Amino acid sequence: VDWMIKVENACFRWNKNDPLLLHIPKFRVSCGERVFIRGPSGSGKTTFLNLLGGVSIPETGEVSIMGTNMSALSSAGRDSFRAEHIGYIFQMFNLIPYLSVIENVTLPCRFSATRRQRALSQAKTLEGEAKRILSGLELDVTSIASQPVSHLSIGQQQRVAAARSIIGSPELV
Repeated sequence: VDWMIKVENACFRWNKNDPLLLHIPKFRVSCGERVFIRGPSGSGKTTFLNLLGGVSIPETGEVSIMGTNMSALSSAGRDSFRAEHIGYIFQMFNLIPYLSVIENVTLPCRFSATRRQRALSQAKTLEGEAKRILSGLELDVTSIASQPVSHLSIGQQQRVAAARSIIGSPELV
């Protein structure tokens, strides 16, 4: 695959009668390249990231991740692809309130055997790998590991969401 991300002539709007929200003639990101997307509030950054993550699909054009055209996949297929290959940090975190911090971090490993295997190559257990990542994000693992995420500060929740996105070393975050 030549490109990690390839977008060609992608257009997006919520409904057919709405004005066009995004038109991206060409956007490409190479493997290993880091990209920062910025713009004013309401300019379409989150919508664009939703297209890249397969959460939304373009009305026209193509969004390909690692050579896979996201529009060609069913909704379940996009979910599966995302679980396997993409570490996604949702804007509102989407942490599961009834799960502990560790359970939230290890959640992607329940949906992807590949990510589970990669996580276990870094530590003896998924819990151990989650703790290693959380420590690296400067969270006091011993004090928060078994807490419900709803008891954490917003900053702590943000780091838990980041840890969840990188466990199992997905190809794209």
